[in-house]
Amino acid sequence: MIDAAERMHSATTLLLEPVAGCAWSDTLWSMRLTGWRPEGPLPVGVSLAGDGMQGCLHREALLAWAAALRAAGDLFLAETVSRTLTAHEAPPTRLAWPGGALDLSRPRVMGIINVTPDSFSGDGLHHRLEAAVAQGLRMAAEGADILDVGGESSRPGAEPVGCEEELQRVVPVVQRLVQVVGLPISVDTRKPEVMEAALDAGASWINDVTALREVGAGSFMSRVLAGRAAPIVLMHMQGRPATMQQAPHYGDLLAEVYGFLAERVAWCVAHGIARSRLILDPGIGFGKSPAHNLQLLRHLRVFRGLGLPLLLGVSRKRLVGTLTGEESAERREVGSHVLAALGVLNGAQILRVHDVAGARQAVAVAHGWAHGVP
Repeated sequence: MIDAAERMHSATTLLLEPVAGCAWSDTLWSMRLTGWRPEGPLPVGVSLAGDGMQGCLHREALLAWAAALRAAGDLFLAETVSRTLTAHEAPPTRLAWPGGALDLSRPRVMGIINVTPDSFSGDGLHHRLEAAVAQGLRMAAEGADILDVGGESSRPGAEPVGCEEELQRVVPVVQRLVQVVGLPISVDTRKPEVMEAALDAGASWINDVTALREVGAGSFMSRVLAGRAAPIVLMHMQGRPATMQQAPHYGDLLAEVYGFLAERVAWCVAHGIARSRLILDPGIGFGKSPAHNLQLLRHLRVFRGLGLPLLLGVSRKRLVGTLTGEESAERREVGSHVLAALGVLNGAQILRVHDVAGARQAVAVAHGWAHGVP
């Protein structure tokens, strides 16, 4: 049975974000807690807000608050504060799987290979195996770190593709790329059958826009996903591709996206998938208005509090067109690279892109701006 405290904790979300311009040792943190109201006195600089509290605290004050919570018996919240602060100050620097690893101390680039007839970005390679392989080879030469193969469009308004059709699009491309490209291959799919077939064909990663919500907790989960060590990208999406951009709405955008990703991580762990295999994507453009997307990008660093690598996909998206007036997705590269660079400055570690060469320059400059010349 779930007691009242456990129900309260399941709805509690702590959002921490460092205020710019402070060294780690004396960082001022913007803090917002939802779903929990304290009984005792509030820390200095913090006030009640909605169903929780918000304010700004220096690092030592946060640690002192965690100690006071622990002494008062609220171990859950005390550990949440300590764990979230630690995750921010020690972000993941390595992602490993059998036969491969990725150093995340610098930004990494994931090249997009769409084998669909209806890609929003105009780069679909439907049933063009040699062209898809050639694109993978070109992206590898341009410096891609991962290649992401997708056989079902998830653009706004897209209709689902049958399983057999998606298998025919994806599996031959994965098989060939594994043979000729020395990079990890990711499969962008929400279907268990496609995940399994792609892994059998040599894919190393899974990228699921539904965050595994459609795979269930049955034999596939235990037999395939829990039994293999493939990294898995969990993305947030409100609604489904066919309808997700029809008036998306949120009561508290950051808390809802953060809480969703935290819940999916907990679900994966409960079903045998190690946390160390998981990557998070806030889902720019997936059930979000332009204002929602910009808010997520401005506060992307909040999600570092979950202690997992962050993947960001902004390449050629409608947001770039909204900001620039550019209707053609293929001509949104410059704006895409600006958003990718800003994403790196706000905590993104993997960038999913169409233009690998341009993105590598953009994120290298952003990383150098933040950390100095390598």
